[in-house]
Amino acid sequence: MNKKAVGLLILLLIYVVSYFAGFGIFILLPAEMHIIIRLLVANVVATIVIWVFGIFLNTASIYDPYWSVQTPVIYLSLMIYYDNYNIGTILFLGFILLWAIRLTVNFIITFNDIKYCDWRYTDLKNKTGKLYQIVNLLGIHMMPTLLVFLASIPALLYVINGCDFETLNIIGYAVILIAVTLEFTSDISIHKFKKIRQSRSEIINIGLWKYSRHPNYLGEILFWYGVLFVFLFNNFNYWYVIFGAILVNMLFLFISIPLAEKKLIGYKEGYEEYKSRTRKLLPIPVRSKD
Repeated sequence: MNKKAVGLLILLLIYVVSYFAGFGIFILLPAEMHIIIRLLVANVVATIVIWVFGIFLNTASIYDPYWSVQTPVIYLSLMIYYDNYNIGTILFLGFILLWAIRLTVNFIITFNDIKYCDWRYTDLKNKTGKLYQIVNLLGIHMMPTLLVFLASIPALLYVINGCDFETLNIIGYAVILIAVTLEFTSDISIHKFKKIRQSRSEIINIGLWKYSRHPNYLGEILFWYGVLFVFLFNNFNYWYVIFGAILVNMLFLFISIPLAEKKLIGYKEGYEEYKSRTRKLLPIPVRSKD
C-alpha cells in the first residue's frame, strides 16, 4: 500500500475510535439532560480524541475532514436514535450528504500523506512555541467543532422535533444546491488549473475564480444558511438558531480569507492587481473604473 492509502486507512480508524468515544460519553450522560447538550459534550470528546492522535502523529491536519464529517454522522445517528425516517429527514440527509461527500472527496483527492500539516498550523506552531498544543486544541480543533455544531443545530432539531417535509423547505434546499454547485464548480476549475499552470506563482483565472477570489468559501457560507432555512422557515419560534450560520460566515470573512490572502500575496505574482479586479466572494464582474 502507498502512503496515501495507508494514511487514509489510519484516518478512518482514528475517526471510528473518536466516534465511539463520543457515543460512549453520550450514553453515559443523564437521559434528563437536553439532547443538544449531550450531543455537544460527545462531539467535544470526539474532537479531543482526534487532537490526541494528532499529537502522536505530529500533525493537526488529521482534524481537517472533521469539518465535513461531524454533521452527517450526528444527523444520521439522531435518525437512528429517534427512529425517524420520514420523507423530510431522509431528504434533508441527502442534501447534507451531497455537501459532505463533495468536501470529503476533495480532501481525499488532495491528501497524500498522514504526516502532512497545513501551512497555517505550521505558522501557528512557529509563533506559539510551547503553547502550541493549547492553541492547537482550542483554536485548530475545538473552535471549528463548536462553530460547525452550532451551525448544525437547525438540522439536528429537524430530526429531534420530528419535522417532515413542508413546501418552504424548498427555499433551503435551493440554497444548499446553489452552494454545492458553487463548490463543485470551483473544485473542477482549480484541479484543472493545477494541471496546466507553469508554476505555483501563477494566479487562477478560469471559471468562477475569474470573478471571485473565494467562490469555494462562498459556497461553504451559503450551505450553512441553506441548512438554517430548511428548518427555520417552518419553525420561526426557533429564531435563535441563526447564530451558527452567522458565526461560520464571520469565520470565513474575518479569519480564513484574510489568512489565505496574506499567504497568497507572498508568492502569487500580481495578486494585488488580481484583488483589484475581482470580488472577494460574489462571482460578479467588477465594473471598470474607466
